[in-house]
Amino acid sequence: MSRAWLNGVLGLLALVLVSLAVWQWSQRQRPPVEVPQRSDYILRDYELTTLDKEGRESFTVRGPYLQRDVGGKSLSLVEPRFSFPASQGGRWQASSEAAWVSPGADQVHLLRQVEMVGPPSEAGLRVRFATDRLRVLPDVDRADAAGPVTVTHGDSILVGTGLDVDMSAKRFQLLNDVKGHYAPRRN
Repeated sequence: MSRAWLNGVLGLLALVLVSLAVWQWSQRQRPPVEVPQRSDYILRDYELTTLDKEGRESFTVRGPYLQRDVGGKSLSLVEPRFSFPASQGGRWQASSEAAWVSPGADQVHLLRQVEMVGPPSEAGLRVRFATDRLRVLPDVDRADAAGPVTVTHGDSILVGTGLDVDMSAKRFQLLNDVKGHYAPRRN
């Protein structure tokens, strides 16, 4: 055995040992991969009615897919269609691509392509809200949005940023950057 050959073997061995030590150190630096948690249950083609603390209907929701998150803390929904009872009769209808319902069902977050339609007024007209995100608080008959909103009522159209809705009084307020086209009332 020559000295050059022995130095080459020892150099290769040192390189392998250093590489192994670096690899083991890097493995310890990464957090362990979390195993995805499964949902408590999944419903397909469902209809669900949620009651408030007094046992009255808070809202009804229908859709193709509902998943209750681990521990029963919240609901995730795909393409839901909500119906909220109005205090003076009628119903508020809402739909979106997705939604999230809080653990106590006191908040409903409608997400992506949200549309909410109010009950008919005395004149038979309905107010319609279109936005990307809408939060509904069914226990207090309120709804709000922070982003751009389009409101139509009959032939009138309002566009603004931010929305506050008093569902029991059937009143709404656009908060910023409001522009509108008002159509005359028809007799």
